[in-house]
Amino acid sequence: MGAQGYRVIYGSRDPGRDAVRELVQRSGPNASAVSQPEAASQAPVVVLAVPGEVVVEVAGTLGDLGGKVVIDVSGGEKRVAPDGYQELTSDLARAEVIQARHPTMRVVRINLPNIVYFMDPLLTKTRATVFVAGNDPKARETVANILFDLGVDPWDAGPVRFARLFDAFNTLASIPAQQRRAEGYQVVMMPTVPFSCFFDTVQFFGYGEPAELKQLPKFPRREPAPTCEEWMRRLPPMAPPPQ
Repeated sequence: MGAQGYRVIYGSRDPGRDAVRELVQRSGPNASAVSQPEAASQAPVVVLAVPGEVVVEVAGTLGDLGGKVVIDVSGGEKRVAPDGYQELTSDLARAEVIQARHPTMRVVRINLPNIVYFMDPLLTKTRATVFVAGNDPKARETVANILFDLGVDPWDAGPVRFARLFDAFNTLASIPAQQRRAEGYQVVMMPTVPFSCFFDTVQFFGYGEPAELKQLPKFPRREPAPTCEEWMRRLPPMAPPPQ
């Protein structure tokens, strides 16, 4: 993040440790290291980059984070099932627990891509898609802009409860590695035909209308989305589904 011009403040239990000083040096002139509570107090955006097993506990030890955007990158609680594959042991994402315990925090959960995409976003000639979930639309927008600057493509995943789906997908994505396959896969969201250009999908399918509809976050895009007129030009006429 330092290379993109962001000020980076590392929170460490031992800011003077050699490894921490080296990390700060690699992060550029806008980086520094202080104690964990001090780092959290100085930053408008706090990244909880700690093991998942302790992330909920750590979130409560950093002082008053009310109003701050707090990013959780931890995965769900897992165990090895009798057949050898992993399975989730909780229906709740850790980000949900943090948000419930600390209502004034603006908790955002992202599904981290393979770390190589932050070093070279175009390693595979296609940018990774990163899901962003949180109850506060503006907090999601803030995180989306950071991710965009880091070279990946953010995707609005709605309220923080949908982070449960990140955990399920990440468990699924570990299967090739467990099978010892020399294969790796990354999420890439491909734009497709928006049926709402052709009929009222909300009314037909009975979707609800989100309470945040009038304050949806604005996620950055590298290219403008095709308009309904463009989709109609590309596709043959489509009749609305029967009522």
